[in-house]
Amino acid sequence: MRAARAAGPAERLVPFVITGGGIARAGDPVVGGGEVTSGTHSPSLGVGIGMAYLPAGTARVGNRFEIDVRGRIRTAEVRTKPLYVRPEQPLA
Repeated sequence: MRAARAAGPAERLVPFVITGGGIARAGDPVVGGGEVTSGTHSPSLGVGIGMAYLPAGTARVGNRFEIDVRGRIRTAEVRTKPLYVRPEQPLA
């Protein structure tokens, strides 16, 4: 038990954006290990976004990875949350 805690989790849940078009969906496999848990199109960003479990060593912001989206390999990038553009606040 202590060894497992010291080693940390094997996978991490991370937010991502698809950098080359396409929309990943829940269950899509990550090339090299991992799985998409959710995905959709972001109207505010104009790209596909989602969440995926990645091996802990590759789950760093800015890292790129590939997702098999219905037989096509799509490139994605780990980002920070939140995955949207905040609208400008009106002046009070």
